[in-house]
Amino acid sequence: MSVEKLSEACWQALGQKAPQEIALASLAAECDVPYQDAVIYGGSITDLIIHKIEALDCEALATSADDFADDPHASIYEKLLEGLMMRFEILAAHRAQFDHLHEGAKQDPILAAHLLHQLSDVVGKLLTLAGDETTGPIKQARILGVVGVLLRVRSVWSQDDSADLGLTMKALDKELKKACEWALSLRILSPDDLAKEGGSSDE
Repeated sequence: MSVEKLSEACWQALGQKAPQEIALASLAAECDVPYQDAVIYGGSITDLIIHKIEALDCEALATSADDFADDPHASIYEKLLEGLMMRFEILAAHRAQFDHLHEGAKQDPILAAHLLHQLSDVVGKLLTLAGDETTGPIKQARILGVVGVLLRVRSVWSQDDSADLGLTMKALDKELKKACEWALSLRILSPDDLAKEGGSSDE
């Protein structure tokens, strides 16, 4: 059976209602999938939601990787900013779902934890694609910093109806620069990191 079919049906339902109001049994019936198969392969509503977000994040990362290849001498900061904006642009068509998720996560700590884990995962991958080769605690601290930036900018993005998401871009650049200042003071970043080109180490 297709997990994608269940996940897509779940995602469409999420555009209309809170995640807590979506029943796996109803999705299974809608998709003509035996309930036990939905449980075995689909897992839970949270699993189906994360499955869809992973697909959207992969799309954003793949597009960003292509863009980075076209401008290999851009700094890590520039690539990170571009990649984060790409994600906001791709997710813009799904604002209703993310608004419902935001409200639902306030009532469901398990859902909130899964969403935070997925966000941390995509940020880590984006940092690596942008040329950040750090590992261990430093990399984790940088990931947490960027995740914090995204959480602060989310409210601006949610209300930004401009064609180019200009308000989101302005808020993202401001918050990212502020995070860099904190990272410099905590020695999570060095001044050279901000200007470092985001190419591979063998360039």
